[in-house]
This record gives sequence, C-alpha cells and structure tokens, in this order.
Amino acid sequence: MRKIFCFLFVISISLNTYSQMNIAKEKSFKVSEPYRVFDAKTKLYFAKGKEAMALKFDGDNIVIQKFEIEKPSFVKEKKYEKFFPKNYAVEEITELNNKYYFFFSSWDGDNEKEQCFSIEIDFEKGEFVGSPKLMFQVNGKIAGNTVISMTSAYGYAIKPGYKFKFLKSNDNKNILIEYRKKPEVKRDVNSFDIIGLYTYDSNLNKMTNNEYTMPYTERRMDNLDYRIDNKGNLYVLVKVFHDDSYDDKKKKKDTESNYHIELFVIKSGSNKIEISKFENKDKFINKIWLFDTDKNFLVCAGFYSKGGDVDSLKDIDDIDGIVTFKLKSDGVIYDKSFIEIPTEILNQYETERTKKKNEKKERKGEGAQFNDLELSELIVNKDGSVLIVGEQHFKVKRGSRSIGPGVSMDYYSYHYCDLLVTKITSDGKIDWMKKIPKNQKGMFELGGLSFKYFNANNNHYFVFLDNVKNIDLPLDKAPEQHSDGQGGYLTAVKIADSDGTLVKETILNAREVEDFEIFQYATNRVFKTGENSFMFEAYKKKKEDVMIKVNLN
Repeated sequence: MRKIFCFLFVISISLNTYSQMNIAKEKSFKVSEPYRVFDAKTKLYFAKGKEAMALKFDGDNIVIQKFEIEKPSFVKEKKYEKFFPKNYAVEEITELNNKYYFFFSSWDGDNEKEQCFSIEIDFEKGEFVGSPKLMFQVNGKIAGNTVISMTSAYGYAIKPGYKFKFLKSNDNKNILIEYRKKPEVKRDVNSFDIIGLYTYDSNLNKMTNNEYTMPYTERRMDNLDYRIDNKGNLYVLVKVFHDDSYDDKKKKKDTESNYHIELFVIKSGSNKIEISKFENKDKFINKIWLFDTDKNFLVCAGFYSKGGDVDSLKDIDDIDGIVTFKLKSDGVIYDKSFIEIPTEILNQYETERTKKKNEKKERKGEGAQFNDLELSELIVNKDGSVLIVGEQHFKVKRGSRSIGPGVSMDYYSYHYCDLLVTKITSDGKIDWMKKIPKNQKGMFELGGLSFKYFNANNNHYFVFLDNVKNIDLPLDKAPEQHSDGQGGYLTAVKIADSDGTLVKETILNAREVEDFEIFQYATNRVFKTGENSFMFEAYKKKKEDVMIKVNLN
C-alpha cells in the first residue's frame, strides 16, 4: 500500500514577526509501472500538455522516451545508434515558439574548426526531424567550461552546454548563442578576449553573426552575463578591473573595490559596442545576472559584500545584501538599489554560537554576512518585480590520494545548505525575504543534492531531499544533516508570490514508496509538468526505472 508522509508547516515571517503553524491539505503522488532502464550519462526532461519527454544520451546510443502524465505511464521510445558525429557533445535542448531543438557541438580536427549543430525534435512523435543542421563553424578552439563532473557513485556525467551558451529572448522568439575563443596565452596583459555572438529567430534562421574583440585585455575584464532582447539587441555585462592585478581589491584593508561594472550594448544590425558604467565603489559585487523583460527595460540583480566589513579576501565571497538596477535599451542605468540582509533573517535556523557571532558584528556596526551564498535563480515577473534565490554551496577538502607516481588527487565533500529567497518590488524595495533551512552533504557534486525550482499557480516551489528530523524545525534550531544516497524525505517548500507565506510539506520517504525503495534520485531529473504537478524519474533496481508524479494541490 502506498505510504504518503505529509507533515505541514507554515511559516509566515516578515522581517521581524513570526506566525503560528497551520495545517493544510495532504499531497499525493502516483508511481508508474516499471519500465526498462536506459543507462545514460546525460538525461534531460520536458513536458508539454498531457505528455512528457525524456532524451537520454550515452555516447553513440540515444533514446527518446515518451510518457503520459496523468497516470503516469511509459508510452514508447525511439532509439538511435551512431546518429550524430562520433565526437559530438550535448550542448542544449530548448523550446522556441512551440518548437523543440537539440544543439550539439563537434570538433572538426582535420580543419581545426569547432562546430555548432542543431536538429528539431518532434515532441508528439518523440523523434528527431530530418538530419542535423550546421549552424556555424569557429576557426580554432573554444574556451569552454568543464566537460564532465562526478555527480554520484555511479560515475561521471556530461555537463550540457560546456562550449556554447544559449540564451532566449523574453518573448521566446529569438535565441543567442555565445562562445569565447580560446586565448593563446591565458590572462595575458596583451591578450584581448574574442567573443562570438550569433542570433537566430524561432525557426533558426540566422539574424546576426559577429565576433567582437573586447575593448579591454583579459587581465582587465571578466564577462559576467549576456542577454538578447525581443528586438535582437545584444547586451554583455562585464567586470572591469582598474589595473592588471586581476584582484577584486589590492589590500585586505581596502574598502573600495578594484573594479567597476560595465554594460556593453550592441544594437541589432550594428557592430559598434556602446558602453555604460555602473560604479559599485565600496560594494563588492559577487554574482550578478542580466534579464530582459516584456517592458522597455532590462533588470540586473545579484549579491554584494560591503567593503567596510571585509577584512580578508575570502570574506568578499560572503554576502551582505542584494543589488538591483534597471537598464534602458540604450544602456542608461537607473533605479539602483542595495538591500542589506537583516540579522533577524541570518539568525534563523542557526546555532547559538553563530547567532552570537552575528549579533556581535551588528553591535560593532560591521553587519553579519550570509556565508558561501551562490546566485541560483533569478526570475523577473511581468510587473517588473524580481525574485532572487541564493543557495549556500561550498566544498570541504577531505584528503588526497595517489593516482600515479608523484601525482595525487584531492577529494572533497560537497555541501548544499540554506536557501535565501527574496522578492524585490518593481521600484527596487524589498517585498519579502525568506530563509529556507537545508543541510545537505555528499561525496559527489550535485546528484541528489541542491534543489529544483519552479513556479506554478502564483507560488514558488523548492523541491529537495531532507532529513525527516527537519519537518517541524523551529526558528531557533539548526537543521539536521541529510547525506546524499541515504534515502531522505522528498520535501516541497511553497512560497506565495503575493505575500511570502511559506508552507513546508514532506511528500514521500525515498526508502518506502509503495512496496519498494527508490534509488539514484537526482535533482536534475525533477521537472514541472503543469500548474498542478511535477514529476521525476528514479531507479527501482532490477534494471527498471519508474516515473513518479507529485500533485501540488
């Protein structure tokens, strides 16, 4: 008999007030009949209407699987062998104006060219359409990201999009493909980055294609983010250093940053780079992203540290608050806002030692910080308000081992902890701020750690595996640790967009789903299937997978 574990916990905290616990409806879940597993290094999932699709890549072998959402149930699969070039790499699967496309890269060693290909996917049939189409070629190597990462005890996984970056316009009708050419000398004071920017419409017809030589040397700048708007204008957000040191600040006691932020604007049909400056001065901007809207402006948001509080280079990575500003299409910057994280929020779900440390800093006028906070999600609502999600993420060295004569490899434990969720109004003021307690640890990066975010019915959902002892966690207690690969309770935290009302629900015990235990839960296998549900795939053993659907109501 299916066992459903539903404990409900509502916290509604403005910055200084607590409310009582409430009880709401139970959640339910459905499990599909088992189907044969297809082992793959990369698995990607999508939903459309009443059906879901999974694309699974394992070298020469590729499978497209279709599922019916309501039951849920496995419908069919289509296998491909040696369909793509031998050295292809998964880059991106995206939906443009109701069409699905798969992008991959392939190195042409004979001609020393990096290539970007695309192929359409027929969602209804669960098949590729025709043959791959060459989008463009790049002379020489591209400075891509890390190709693989160890995500579980079961091996390595290819990271999609490691050579090219893909960004869609707000209206979902244009796509930007970006790459950076591999420099001959890394971080050379005389070397200038060359950035390629290609734009296409929803039918993948080329709109623009250019390589731009950046106006500063590699030692003088960092590329932070890119964006394309509905009109095809390009935007590049960069950090520009004031000297060749490539340091955020020159000395430990410096109270002003050794850089400023600039926006490069490239109008559609033009090769000219127009530059706007944002002087951050005593604010050390850690992470910042750029988003366009359906209005006549773009939004920029991220995290910062205060220069006066920072007494070491390490502390620059710890967060004092949130920075937001708007950008007109011509690059004019306005509505700047710096919002500090209140100590009351920082002290929630912390040990007494940490709370005393934070309060001591506040008394000294220094201000407490949110340690190791990484920018994870940035959502711009139609009214111009912004949702910013940060996650505590760090790794701890556990030791090293020899992998050959005179060669050793370090190994780490990976930690994904508390979430900070903040809504900023369209005029740059705080609407609400919530801290979600979480304490996850694993021997491999990601896997079943971290969280999955999606928006449904004007609510924000955060899904993650948690320790059952954290169900009714009071504000004055730190969360118990959950270890990846050791079961756990699938938890959903719902936050109302309107007022920040928070509800915490436990959905199921991974060790007790109907009459079996699920294995190999992975955060990147969770996907939204509608305004009232989400699904995820898990391993049942005996070479069988199952699809599990969770109802949000």
